[in-house]
Amino acid sequence: MTAGTLLDDVGSDETLEEQQLRREAEVVLSPSRQKLVDFLTDRLMVACDSLSGHPLRPYQVPFARRIFESLIIADGARITALFSRQSGKTECVANVIATAMIFLPRLAKVYPDLLGRFAEGVLVGAFAPVDEQADNLFGRIVARLSSDEAEALLKDPEIDDRVRGRGRRVWLQNCGSEVRKTTCHPKAKIEGRTYHVILVDECQDADDKTINKSVSPMGASTRATHVWTGTPTYTKNVFYDRIQENKRDSVKRGRTRRSHFEANWREVAKYVPLYRKAVYDEMDTMGADSDEFRLSYELEWILDKGQFITSDRFTQCGDITAQALERSWHHSPVVAGIDCGRRQDKTVVTVVWVDWDHPDSLGFYEHRIINWLDLEGMDWEEQYFQIYEFLQNYNIHAVGVDIGGIGDVVLSRLKTLMPHVNFVECPDAPKDQSARFKYLKVLLERHRMIWPMGAKVRRLKVFRRFRQEMEDAELEYKGPNISVAAPNARDAHDDYVDSLANAVAMTRDDSGGNAADNAVVVYENFLFKPSRRY
Repeated sequence: MTAGTLLDDVGSDETLEEQQLRREAEVVLSPSRQKLVDFLTDRLMVACDSLSGHPLRPYQVPFARRIFESLIIADGARITALFSRQSGKTECVANVIATAMIFLPRLAKVYPDLLGRFAEGVLVGAFAPVDEQADNLFGRIVARLSSDEAEALLKDPEIDDRVRGRGRRVWLQNCGSEVRKTTCHPKAKIEGRTYHVILVDECQDADDKTINKSVSPMGASTRATHVWTGTPTYTKNVFYDRIQENKRDSVKRGRTRRSHFEANWREVAKYVPLYRKAVYDEMDTMGADSDEFRLSYELEWILDKGQFITSDRFTQCGDITAQALERSWHHSPVVAGIDCGRRQDKTVVTVVWVDWDHPDSLGFYEHRIINWLDLEGMDWEEQYFQIYEFLQNYNIHAVGVDIGGIGDVVLSRLKTLMPHVNFVECPDAPKDQSARFKYLKVLLERHRMIWPMGAKVRRLKVFRRFRQEMEDAELEYKGPNISVAAPNARDAHDDYVDSLANAVAMTRDDSGGNAADNAVVVYENFLFKPSRRY
């Protein structure tokens, strides 16, 4: 195998145009302007505490300040908050939003150049995956606007306003601010509104397509501030991706505005003694190592149970010294896998080099991806010859082709075109698919599966697609079998994943592949509870 010189690590795949657009979108304030923004934020924080009747807890303060700051400077921030259950994240958001609805329209008259867009009121959209969850967030905001503290404040002659409401909408009569409750369920028709603030509660359960296509554009014309709150789950989604992006932004040079906030149960317990006792009760009931406790209170994303491969594991399997793909290889036999594209998918061919001479202690060979062929948007009559020409560049040991549907026709045609190549059927029955993915999973866990990940390779479209599909692939246990497939989301595919599984399956009978079938599987047993560590 060849290896190039290690180049500079790439933090992102942004093009020069994308980098320029991002720089133009960033809000950079002069020292005097920043001083004014800080002053207004301080005053709004004081008003927020007065409106709620009690000060925010220390872990809530940075989160609340960032929301106010984003509204003032109109930076269109997508703020994420990962707080443990019953820690007050929704209450904090409700206090901040109620304060903004009352005071920003008044401040717009004093600072029209900074806050003029709120002169006719602050428009708030309160979203959640289902209506009942949206009602919780919406109800908290309405309760804060209707509280005794708010009523006394609204009667002040300098404010002079009243709360009015009907159905899913509550508004302030004189200043024009309003909050509207809306579900972001995939089947809901919610397009058409415009907001200054977009709130999404329990965002970990939100549908990616709905958030990106229907909810987010509602703030395009106002450069709205987005506030997404929730807790971890088993799979990645738009909430997880935004959290990771906010974390990356926070460590970039020159980025001083933090947009992600976390508070696990230990942080909350510092300020709420009863919360500590309640969590200890939950810990005793669930177990400190249980999924439920880790998700709800430790704020751990348990992706290894819902994802086929995590981002960390993907990076561990990458060879950053490999700066190019192998366009040809005849030194030793390689294997290949073909996933036949259907109407919504593309045909992908993956070529894998195998270290036949050095199996590990259990007989597993090292596998390395050396090239991909991506045939998107190409008629099948052209694809046959593209595959033929591509495979001619390699010393092929065997090629796995998924059968069922169009795969049967492809396999027959390729056998005719390349009679010297050993094409192997890969049935699509659940048991057969499970065997292939179990074997691939064992190779990944034993670090016997490697792919090129040098700086030059990472810029290639085929690698970016491979990475996206691998990290998107969801793992599901179905009795003794497992299934691996793309999430039910727009533009989500699993062609590269299936192609790789078909390729490595060609070495399964020659190596320790049967060990994967005989591996011990541990299931939860209600008669046995592991010892707990507190």
